Amino acid sequence: MSNGNDEKVLLIPKIENGIVIDHIPAGLGVRVLEVLRAWPGLSGEILTLGCNLQSTRMGCKDMIKLWMPDLPTRLVEHICLVSPGATVKRIEGYHVAHRYVAVSPAEIRGLARCRNPACVTNHERDACTRFVATDETHRRFRCVFCERVFALEDLELVLT
Repeated sequence: MSNGNDEKVLLIPKIENGIVIDHIPAGLGVRVLEVLRAWPGLSGEILTLGCNLQSTRMGCKDMIKLWMPDLPTRLVEHICLVSPGATVKRIEGYHVAHRYVAVSPAEIRGLARCRNPACVTNHERDACTRFVATDETHRRFRCVFCERVFALEDLELVLT
């Protein structure tokens, strides 16, 4: 954003130490926020959500900043499901210490429930769901137990 004098205005303040989830496609920031808010232990953490921010790479993007040192691996896997292509950065001393680009996985284990009511994973107490990608372009996954194919958006995420 410009202030009229061709100076860029910082809409979301920099953080000294924490996590930045950047390059979220515009409109998906709220979905990523829902995943973060449902995660146990993050309810008291300070976070900032920026929506429809200008991006030279994407045109428009969403961004989330968290004032916490790191994210659990399983939570990063959930972010990959919701927003592939997002960049997760760990910030230390105002500089990027580690960067990870979220990619849509080839396999999903225990992160989503099968929507088929007859699937064994919905009836067996200790059954762990497992889906394999059948079409990464359209983000479609097949349940290895009942063989049904689902769009990623149709799967119910398991957030605990």
